[in-house]
Amino acid sequence: MNRAVFFFVLLIQSALCQAAQFSVVSLNPTLAELKSSEIKMLYRGRLTSIQGVPPKLADLPSNSPDREAFYYQILRKSPSQMNAIWARLSFSGKAAAPFELDSSSNEAVLIWLRENENGIAYLPSEEVTKEMNILYKTNSKARYD
Repeated sequence: MNRAVFFFVLLIQSALCQAAQFSVVSLNPTLAELKSSEIKMLYRGRLTSIQGVPPKLADLPSNSPDREAFYYQILRKSPSQMNAIWARLSFSGKAAAPFELDSSSNEAVLIWLRENENGIAYLPSEEVTKEMNILYKTNSKARYD
């Protein structure tokens, strides 16, 4: 029994260490770095401006595994919970759901950001380009900050 528990713990630790790292980005250079709590509030519709700027949010396609990983890892919500949150906010008129991109490629994210001056999007950290302003980045040591 102890051996089985040991291997289970080892497996969980391995999975956590290999979790995807995400960056929340914008092309607006005036936006400063954000805290994880601000990212959560932003993508849950509870934050309507950042440093006096009303942001436009982008979301990866609903079939993207990166979208699901971002929701669980950063927002601590499942995709169905996030859909319910945005449906409620949209229905009440309090906020508009993020724009759903057609593709999860960094090119699609970059094109959308170029077309939306105060656009904010997320993508795997290894896909960030030099022209993107990183507002928040997860790291493997402090994923749950």
